[in-house]
Amino acid sequence: MVTYYDDNFGEWEDTDDPDVVEFYEQVQRESVEKECADCGRVVMLRPQYGICNSCAEKHENGLAY
Repeated sequence: MVTYYDDNFGEWEDTDDPDVVEFYEQVQRESVEKECADCGRVVMLRPQYGICNSCAEKHENGLAY
């Protein structure tokens, strides 16, 4: 099984499912280079997202900056 990762969602699961792979490819096409509003790294994000997956996970776990 191939591992898929991006700055929007982190590590993708169920990548044996063609629909998941198709959505992953769509996300990659839509993503643009942006600076994460939290950590300041330049990452590839969907236009409507402001923070990378790493920072979003920190927020979800109560570890926000």
